[in-house]
Amino acid sequence: MTTAAGRAFHTLLDVLRDADQTFLVGPRADMDALGVAEGYRHLTHLLGYAFDLYLEGDAERPVFTPLAAPTRKMLGDNVDSLYHFAPLRGDRRYRIRGRRGNEVYLAFCVYGGKPDGEWSERVVANLSQRDMRCDADGAFEIILAAEPLARPSPAATPEARPSPAGASAPNVITLAPDAVCVIVRQYFLDRADLRPAHFVIEALDPAPAPPPLDDATLARRLGAVATFVRETIQFAPLPSGLPPNLLGPPMPWNPNVPGWGTPDNMYSLGLFRLESDEALVIEGRSPRCVYFGAQLWNRYMQSLDYRYHRVSLNASEIVFEPDGSFRLVVAHRDPGMPNWLDTAGHREGVVFCRWLQAEATPEHPASRVIRI
Repeated sequence: MTTAAGRAFHTLLDVLRDADQTFLVGPRADMDALGVAEGYRHLTHLLGYAFDLYLEGDAERPVFTPLAAPTRKMLGDNVDSLYHFAPLRGDRRYRIRGRRGNEVYLAFCVYGGKPDGEWSERVVANLSQRDMRCDADGAFEIILAAEPLARPSPAATPEARPSPAGASAPNVITLAPDAVCVIVRQYFLDRADLRPAHFVIEALDPAPAPPPLDDATLARRLGAVATFVRETIQFAPLPSGLPPNLLGPPMPWNPNVPGWGTPDNMYSLGLFRLESDEALVIEGRSPRCVYFGAQLWNRYMQSLDYRYHRVSLNASEIVFEPDGSFRLVVAHRDPGMPNWLDTAGHREGVVFCRWLQAEATPEHPASRVIRI
């Protein structure tokens, strides 16, 4: 018997059947054997997250779902970060309760778009630790609603700050009709001493227990899974057309680019392509910021295996020059210089630098290839 869910399931199978063509044929089909293998693994990661977010996610009864793990990654994860996702509806009211940990950055970013698996189209609001009010023990409460509500009970803060765009008052975020999700970001400087913030989300107008699964609901959710996979593989893997071993100028977040970027970040990236006896030296300066770090991805925007290789360095780990500048070295083996980033067996990949809540635009990092 043909059902709507059955048709949606076979559409998903069609998407998956052809998904490897993005890295096997066409302008991005220049992968080596490792790149091809990672392409297939990336598809399994992507499908797993699509099921978590769009098949099982429920904006009526939201819960926070992790967006990155040491063995399952997508969409440009940062080694020093934790990410969580929860679906929303723009016409509902929610409350997030939690307590801060030892993160240097904590932000709740609400995105607007279509609730069908398409990439989010814009940022509705972004509330970070600079604007949040917390109690003396780090406890906080955030209200998300279409209409401004009464402000949560005051908490001790050293000074009042202006409300960020989209937040009608400290710890109150005004939702737009097209709000579809909230993503929580935490950044840390010491992965060995991780004490994350803890938080939960609840609907202020609780929905009754969900009815038994029906054909139309399952079809809609499977359709969102297929759409999310189809849209994501349009830009992952990244093309290799950029000149290798050169970093681009730092770029602020672009509100016109769909996706899950954050307005608090600036980025600089470039491809590395190195032989066994070569190293890429990257030199520059960092403005004052909450977080500065550099790391290595594969072309599917997945961090390399940081469990066994040092593929990332942040400002607390980098050995800076006496004049305050930095020099990073990307190489296949230890070059005997500070700030080595290990390619983890990758002949090519991506160098990605990010500055979080920087006081100024970073200068363009210089890069050059040397022989070891």
